[in-house]
Amino acid sequence: MSGRVPRGGLKRARPVLTLALGCAAAACVQPRDVAQAAPVDCHLQVIAALDAAPDDKLLADLSRVSGARLTLIRTMTSNLHLLALEAQGADSECRAAMERLRGDPRVRSVDVDARRKIHEP
Repeated sequence: MSGRVPRGGLKRARPVLTLALGCAAAACVQPRDVAQAAPVDCHLQVIAALDAAPDDKLLADLSRVSGARLTLIRTMTSNLHLLALEAQGADSECRAAMERLRGDPRVRSVDVDARRKIHEP
């Protein structure tokens, strides 16, 4: 064996080498920190007191008004509902969406779902 590459072998290897070089070049131009490139979403669970039962139409309209996506998690009482509130951006975007919901006449109140603690004197 003389160590030479057969004549047809180089022609067959050329497309594979071109593809490998293209993939390597594409990987080099990607952003280094993907977390900084993608928008950050905020997620909150909120308890909302509503005048009417939250059907798909009401939730879609309240989502449009608030600028956040609202999803019913469960109904707690006849007028209290646990909702998932999701918005693009930092936590301040979720808080702003809550304020917009509070301004809607169909919404009696909106509060972040949090553990309640008994305050003893």
